[in-house]
Amino acid sequence: MNVYEWADDQIDSAPRYSTGFTLLLGKTPYYISSDDWEGAISRREIIQEFMRVSLALFRDSLATNTDPCIRNWLLNETPYNISLEYHRSLLDRHFSLPVFFRTDESSFGKIMEIQCPGSLWGELQLAFEYALISGTITVDESPAKLFTNQLSNYLGRPPIVHHLLDDASAQPGMRYFIEKTRPEVKYANIDKGIRPDNCNFVRNHFFWGMCNEINFLNRLPNIGIDVFYDLPPHVLFSQKATLVLPFWSKTRELFSNEIRSIINYSVPLLPTGIELETGLVSIDEFSNLPGSERSYYLKYAGSNVSKNWGSRAVYRLSTFSKKSCHEFLNKCLEKFTSGEIWLLQKADAQDDIVNYYRRDYTENQEKLRLKLNCFYGPSAFIGILAMHRAFYKVHGKNDTVISYAVPK
Repeated sequence: MNVYEWADDQIDSAPRYSTGFTLLLGKTPYYISSDDWEGAISRREIIQEFMRVSLALFRDSLATNTDPCIRNWLLNETPYNISLEYHRSLLDRHFSLPVFFRTDESSFGKIMEIQCPGSLWGELQLAFEYALISGTITVDESPAKLFTNQLSNYLGRPPIVHHLLDDASAQPGMRYFIEKTRPEVKYANIDKGIRPDNCNFVRNHFFWGMCNEINFLNRLPNIGIDVFYDLPPHVLFSQKATLVLPFWSKTRELFSNEIRSIINYSVPLLPTGIELETGLVSIDEFSNLPGSERSYYLKYAGSNVSKNWGSRAVYRLSTFSKKSCHEFLNKCLEKFTSGEIWLLQKADAQDDIVNYYRRDYTENQEKLRLKLNCFYGPSAFIGILAMHRAFYKVHGKNDTVISYAVPK
């Protein structure tokens, strides 16, 4: 017996995962109009323009002679060792845009959040494969194939990836997506002979975690030269704080109406008040509005992953009483001076009648709340995942229905 062949086989056969698929499957794809489909494709350029303007604003804010309110908003709770002085030490090539990203949309073209790169890539792939085997689509190129092609073209060489999965909110789906991109894409600690230090692309889900990864400081001088990061090595795109920039009076003039048209109205919660579309109101004035006029979500906007993850720290203010709204907003402001930031985002929603399979494989039809996830790469649109749930927070819980979206 060759003992090393035996040892190789033992190690390679060890990952016997049993998490299974934890969501629900729609009976058919989610059909959208051709105009909406083309809109999702063309929206990538507007999103990237939003990112470019936000990044330029962020870099300007790092200078000592700019408005400290903007800098403090964007750095917020970032730990000292990776906050202002760290960012001032970065080179031009470190201030890049995200390579792959995903939107969360309350209805078509109305963005609630932009995740870089976000989870759910595996769920998108699975929904595509289910639509394919059920005969409802005949598309040849899967999301995994489109991802692989775009990454290869972006790098200009075969991709060798170090995927930092610890901070992914849906790890089983990400592991599935990894397997669907192999063997064209090689992965550290998965493919033989591939180590983290010889990878040319790092997929990561959280800025703080990225900076604490054991290879980060050794890689930093080479980022943008021979190794590239999916989420860039700065804090800007690892939080919701950027969503307010096209609407906030301090930054609004830098952004086009076209950018504002694709993002749900979002503004900072500040001690001075809240900038509604009708004008500035105090916390007291906002809290005293009828619930129907407080149709906003309150969201933690900073970079602390223990608060900024999945649907954590998201509250629907229209359901609060006037007293509880006032108390809660003031409670959220208690830590504002120490960097904890919150935003208000105008509520937008769409409900659909969805046919799906229960876990016992019986069919069910139900009116559910929609969330659309549009996926993008460095050069093009990749696909759309529709998610439906009987709750205003639509995310990866066991009662969430997923469907692959296709044009009519």
